[in-house]
Amino acid sequence: METVKLQATLRKGTGKGVARKLRREGLLPAVIYGGGRPEATPIAIKASDIKKIKHHSGLIYIDLEGEERVCILKDIQYNYLGDVPLHVDFHEVTFGEVITTTVEIEFVGTPVGVKEENGVLEIFLREVEIETLPKSIPEKLVVDISNLHAGDALHVSDIPVPEGVRILEDPETAVVVVSEQEEAPAEEESEEEASE
Repeated sequence: METVKLQATLRKGTGKGVARKLRREGLLPAVIYGGGRPEATPIAIKASDIKKIKHHSGLIYIDLEGEERVCILKDIQYNYLGDVPLHVDFHEVTFGEVITTTVEIEFVGTPVGVKEENGVLEIFLREVEIETLPKSIPEKLVVDISNLHAGDALHVSDIPVPEGVRILEDPETAVVVVSEQEEAPAEEESEEEASE
């Protein structure tokens, strides 16, 4: 998995005024929780670093004024349009301690039910919550859907996971379904043909 490193500074003060000033300077307010520390640490990171972390499920190494803090991304809060990041929450990890995080599902292949049986692929779940040790966080979970026929479904329990990783979602939850598409009635087809 790609190593992500960020530079951060301690953030002085809180509130909307401080946050607006940071954003004008190209920075983003953030906070680090956990790590056995009694209080959260308010920090500021470069706003441009959002690109590096928004789809990253693994460890993030934050250089906080010379002190390395190893974290995972917990949340990015956006404006009401969902296009401008406003605040980031990190959770500091303790190696050897099981953590909970979210991992993206990558689907590979085209279902035979779509290619040959006029089926339609419906995706219901694009990421899952997992429990694992920090060093075992997978970058993504790869699921091959090429053998699915029309009418087939793939559930959480069908997702292959590396050793030491446990999915926390309900095993019976549908991840993808290849729906059977109803064919148009014959008389509608003949009307179309007649109009050509």
